[in-house]
Amino acid sequence: MSIATKVLDLLTGDEPNQPRLTWYGPDDERVELSGRVLANWVTKATNLLVEEGEVAPGSRVLLDVPVHWRALVWAMATWCAGGELVLPAEEDDVSGDDTDDEPELRDLDEDEDPLDDDESVFVPDETAEEPDIAVTSRPSGAPSAGLVLVVALPALAMHVEEPIPAGAVDAAAALMTYGDHLGLVQEPGAGDAALSGPEVAGSTGGPVPYGELAEWCREQTPACHRDEERPRVLCAPRDHVEMLAHAVAAWRAGGSLVLLGEDVGSSRFDTIQAAERAAVRC
Repeated sequence: MSIATKVLDLLTGDEPNQPRLTWYGPDDERVELSGRVLANWVTKATNLLVEEGEVAPGSRVLLDVPVHWRALVWAMATWCAGGELVLPAEEDDVSGDDTDDEPELRDLDEDEDPLDDDESVFVPDETAEEPDIAVTSRPSGAPSAGLVLVVALPALAMHVEEPIPAGAVDAAAALMTYGDHLGLVQEPGAGDAALSGPEVAGSTGGPVPYGELAEWCREQTPACHRDEERPRVLCAPRDHVEMLAHAVAAWRAGGSLVLLGEDVGSSRFDTIQAAERAAVRC
């Protein structure tokens, strides 16, 4: 079975009409995607990456988008296309020994602006080579790349409101023009890089290869739902690594993810958990 088929099967599961990803964002925004709809988004994004950016094994795709449901779409699409997903460094990245098996949800005051001090602005690792593709939500501060795809984060956005850099693609508008059926993609080998970033390392210390990707995701997943069957997981991830690990773990177990954005105050966590009937909270 190809990597692309595995990823799409992961998203749809055996009940494709059931919710697989639920997003809570700013201004009480809530987006719920069934497995079928989520797979359709990923298929379109994969086709765009391949047709517009010629993404294939060996291509590096920088995910310059904050924790968000659209970030998961582009991450899964990169893997469907066989590319290397590159996670960015954070400006306020602080190394430490915070390796608890069950990390707590971070606190955020209800009236706190998550954009204060630019804490949520992501920047590429300046020591790394320029990516082939940059998927960014920051048109005015887009990173340098062979091709820049600008995405819009609001739920109903059909195009990017801000001016985009010359030569960049308004991916919000372009995405809907791509097919609902997966086009031709190249199959990566087990040793081809699947994931890299400042906080990511495979068994050899370099990027995580496709042959180790599933196990890597499992290792990053807290014990709270590592072995659960069909879990409904509520998660406010601190970074992309946690977001990917929780999502993949929940989907591999036939469950779904309730993803909370950084704008969601901690005072709402209990209410959302009850409303979504999430049995697991990480």
